[in-house]
Amino acid sequence: MRNLIFVLAALCAATTGAQAEQIWLTMDQVRPFKVERPAQNIVVGNPAIADVTIQDNENIFLFGKSPGLTNIYIFDEKGETISNLMVRVRSQNSDMLTFHHGSSRTTYNCTSNCERTITVGDNRVAFEETSQQVQKKFEQAAELGGDSD
Repeated sequence: MRNLIFVLAALCAATTGAQAEQIWLTMDQVRPFKVERPAQNIVVGNPAIADVTIQDNENIFLFGKSPGLTNIYIFDEKGETISNLMVRVRSQNSDMLTFHHGSSRTTYNCTSNCERTITVGDNRVAFEETSQQVQKKFEQAAELGGDSD
């Protein structure tokens, strides 16, 4: 029995290949990542959750866009995997509330009062309404402050 467990463990280790490195990002923040050797291609599983900006072929910046889980593969010029990253993006604080109604999603920031906030992936109507409110506030501030443009 002990030999069977050892064989099964060895087979599992051989078939899994490169194990994914887990990385935590915070929404709307950037984190630098150093690649082990020069990268040629980068593939992001879900660019609505996280994305990549390339500084050079050994340094990239990971950007958390919205809470969730995705993966990022980094390949060298031969097409071999350099890194397999499991990327988990968390909200900026625990005061975020996400309301799902069918396939529609609306996000609220509840630091003192729950107020609708714009988050990637929210439904289009909520996004547009919040954008209009932000634009009106900006226009009011410009009128009061005597915008010098």
